[in-house]
Amino acid sequence: MLFSTVGQGWVFLWMMGAGAAIGAWYALLAALRRLLRAGFWLSLLADVAFGVGAAAVFCAALVAADYGRVRLYALLAALLGFGLFAAGVFPPARRAAGSFAGALRRIFVKISGFRWIKVIFR
Repeated sequence: MLFSTVGQGWVFLWMMGAGAAIGAWYALLAALRRLLRAGFWLSLLADVAFGVGAAAVFCAALVAADYGRVRLYALLAALLGFGLFAAGVFPPARRAAGSFAGALRRIFVKISGFRWIKVIFR
């Protein structure tokens, strides 16, 4: 069987983009967990949403880039894209999400101190 090397660079870039998109999906769900102080059920729901979303992004990119053919370099490119996102973008995004969540909590505490809020949410 002849292995075509034409277009492998585009497939690699597509799959790196898919890995970065999966990393962004993970970061979004991690920020949501942190913001809502997720318990067991919300964490389980977020894990299921991550699995379904990651599979959808990966399969869509695989079909768009390489007609659905699974090749080792495509898998490695997706892992590399996720790793580059996790190493470069995720730490500052996590700090920003933490400070944003803290600001929202402070606003909520100030609002919940008003008398009319206490009356409504007894």
